Amino acid sequence: MSNALAHRLAAMTGLAIAAAAAAWWLGSTRLALDHGADAGRSAADALHALALVRGMALAIVSVRVGALRGWRSAATAGIGLIAPSWPLVALAWSASTTSATHAVLAEVLLLAGSAALPLIGLGLRHWLRRAELAAVVGTAVGAALAASVWITRGSWGPPLP
Repeated sequence: MSNALAHRLAAMTGLAIAAAAAAWWLGSTRLALDHGADAGRSAADALHALALVRGMALAIVSVRVGALRGWRSAATAGIGLIAPSWPLVALAWSASTTSATHAVLAEVLLLAGSAALPLIGLGLRHWLRRAELAAVVGTAVGAALAASVWITRGSWGPPLP
């Protein structure tokens, strides 16, 4: 897989995540408005879901691409994965009761992850000395990290109202 292909796949994945979250958010907002419920809750849930899903995808992509292509390529792919959702994050934040501090902190943590997670893949490549094996082990490590993000989802994300 070339660098350009890895970046395109990461960006397309980021766009797909943003589109799915937007469709879910708009649908749940419509249902909330029809039933007289709080539509701000749907926006807060969308913020939390976006942080969770992008964090899990980032763990898998960054470690694997870091093992295959190095830190710079993996960091660029990670930013390409999380950046397409930023307009949706801004809209969901403005419609929710979540504080700006929590929303910005989640995005800063994702950016820090896109810089730190490739180092794990790079370390695996240096330790295993074979790119193919490092990619497989990097995918497994990324999946384990994604599972840990899922398991701890209630303790790190923006608080739900």
